[in-house]
Amino acid sequence: MASGDNPDQPRNPRNLQGLLKFAMEATKNEDAPHPAQLAEMDEERRRFLEEALKSLTFDVVQELEKAMKLLLDKDSDNDAKAEAIDTVIEFVQDMDTANDFFKVGGFYIIKPGLESPSAPVRSGTLQLVGELAQNNPFCQQHLLELNILAKLTELLSDEPSVAQQAMHAISCMVRNYEPCLAAFIEIGGLECILGCIQTDNDKLRIKSSFLMASLCTELAPVRDEFIKLNAVERVMAAVKPTKDFDAKLETALSTLNVLTECQEGIRRCRERSLKEKLETIVKLNAGKEECQEQIEYAETLLKRCFSDENEGTDR
Repeated sequence: MASGDNPDQPRNPRNLQGLLKFAMEATKNEDAPHPAQLAEMDEERRRFLEEALKSLTFDVVQELEKAMKLLLDKDSDNDAKAEAIDTVIEFVQDMDTANDFFKVGGFYIIKPGLESPSAPVRSGTLQLVGELAQNNPFCQQHLLELNILAKLTELLSDEPSVAQQAMHAISCMVRNYEPCLAAFIEIGGLECILGCIQTDNDKLRIKSSFLMASLCTELAPVRDEFIKLNAVERVMAAVKPTKDFDAKLETALSTLNVLTECQEGIRRCRERSLKEKLETIVKLNAGKEECQEQIEYAETLLKRCFSDENEGTDR
């Protein structure tokens, strides 16, 4: 928001949904305490509204090009660049506008943004990549052609806010688009996900675990590849019983549930130490509502991996 803006003044809308919200916010103080009686709009009021609407319309492509020009200007300060990226993100949430953004050369700003010395600019650019790629094969294809996956994996080691957006961008690029997933695997992407699952950055760990679970559920060969990379053993190391809710523990248990949806995953989990840890988790947290999910994960693993132990059979 510019320094001279009135924080109480509704922002000008950029689409129909925004227009409706604008109208509601602009007139909320005029609302009557009782239901209004609809009356025919007089000509003066009609002209006023028509002029108001005309003043709110603008060329989307022109606004995108204006933001791009600012982002490519070496003399622009980083705060202005971060604000320009926010503007672009608002527009490209619409898939057609996202595609148009590519067509007018908008992707040219992505590499400089990812390499910016400013963390907010890097983070904003990563968020932009995610918005462009999410459920959009057209943009996923052209982002793949931009060869930015290696840079995205590099940014997973950046400061927490940037790393979280990097994982989000990767997730949006590779999910439901196998060419991008194949390229990500080729550069060691699965190992990067495993590394992030073991981090102390809660949000990054949750995002990486979600991506891993999604990929394993969609594609059994990817799950099998994670298992070959010793994912089960590495995640089991994070299973440490606590008396209260622990986000890291819950993430580890959730991930193990995904990895044990095949025989090899179950075989690797069948360790006496894991069984004891799972039983302790259930015992320590019984009846605690905030721990219900981690209890359910632990009980599922006990049943799946150890229920037939007394019979001496193997799954």
